[in-house]
Amino acid sequence: MSGNRRKPNGARAYRRYYIAGLILAFVYLAAAELIWVPAPVVTRGGMEWIEWIDYLFYGLSIVPLCWFAGALRRLLSGASARVALRTVRAALAIVSAAAAATIWFAAERLELQLAGIAAGALLLFADLLLSEIASGRRMPWGSIGMLAGTLALLAFMAWPTSYNVTYPGMTMNLNRYAKVEGGGGGGVIDGVLVFDRPAVLADRLYGSLFPQYRFEPIPEDEPPLSETYAQVVAMKSDANRVAAAIAMEKAGIGNGVVPDGVRIIAVVKDSPADGALHAGDVIEALNGEKVAKVEELVAIMENAVKAGDIVQVSLRRGAESVDVAVEAAASEDDPKRSVFGISVQTEVKLDTPRQVTFNDYMAHVGGPSHGAMLTLALIDQLTPGGVTGGLRVAGTGTIEPDGSVGMVGGVPQKAFAVSRTKADVFFVPREGEEAAKSAAPGLHIVAVDTIDDVLGWLASQ
Repeated sequence: MSGNRRKPNGARAYRRYYIAGLILAFVYLAAAELIWVPAPVVTRGGMEWIEWIDYLFYGLSIVPLCWFAGALRRLLSGASARVALRTVRAALAIVSAAAAATIWFAAERLELQLAGIAAGALLLFADLLLSEIASGRRMPWGSIGMLAGTLALLAFMAWPTSYNVTYPGMTMNLNRYAKVEGGGGGGVIDGVLVFDRPAVLADRLYGSLFPQYRFEPIPEDEPPLSETYAQVVAMKSDANRVAAAIAMEKAGIGNGVVPDGVRIIAVVKDSPADGALHAGDVIEALNGEKVAKVEELVAIMENAVKAGDIVQVSLRRGAESVDVAVEAAASEDDPKRSVFGISVQTEVKLDTPRQVTFNDYMAHVGGPSHGAMLTLALIDQLTPGGVTGGLRVAGTGTIEPDGSVGMVGGVPQKAFAVSRTKADVFFVPREGEEAAKSAAPGLHIVAVDTIDDVLGWLASQ
């Protein structure tokens, strides 16, 4: 019987390549949406799941390579002399090869990779439809059915809704994420991520299967995804820089975060400052008295300036030093207090004598919520013997220039993610303590206000 078994013809074989690629594409799409599920997995060498993702990502190239193999097989077989079919298959082979190359050699260009896979899928279905028509069928029902099923599944898994979804993320050992020059290896200090994105239809199914999925309507004034992406990337960079400066100061290296003037964030229209001062200016002195931070500016305005006074404002405007005369006005809230009509924040200069290198994990897009634990990790590396005392530490919270730990979003989801690991303690900003305990009642949660609170608790253990 085995000798009489018919081998699959060329058409069946190339369709199998196409279908295999489509199935794998949907597997990767589902894996991207459920990427947090295997997060507790850690290798013996300490490699966490977030690091595995960087390697598993390259497997996505198998999708276009399957399509390339199917198209090339048909081209070389000479199964059809029709120009249209051969043209479509040649285009599919070229596009698929380009998509695979983009995944391997331009991993950061996700938009190009998705565009290449989408273009390959369109050409794939064009090949299937034209092949059925060329075989003499009036209506290519098989290919039409496959296309309809693919589009329906794609809509379920990728069509955005009017809601945002927040769900658990994964931990990352910040002593593997960042390395400071001259530092040691350090212990396990995990930051923790959550995912916050536009919800798709499939998220309702995931939310019914897994805990801690939270859905909220998308605000009408929410910025586009491209703008949001740029913001979170910038916040990650800022958090890294501030964490490095504070950690080095704590370790006796450098001056840390140094106030360097008062930056104007906004100017109130028709106020005394309108036209004289500009957003982005950095105030360095008022009437010759130096100003390094907001508190000093406020003190001068309250104690030495009256409404109607002309104040000489010395400032940095780009690369230039400028003196501007501005008339002070009475505050609407308190007529005894004089104001210019500006919104300000302290400009800081970061003193980081030693270089810090960072690993860019694909799943760690951005945000500042790892700042406090990154500060702790760098202190750990710069302290002989470390600071963890052998404990597995996790935590969340921003790091502010004064060393305080700021509140972050997604605390319940982060607490749940940490509860799935072997963490001995989870540090949270004090404001998020109750939310963390409600989401992970079995987790040892310690609320803190500053990085010194974290260090003090660890020293007491």
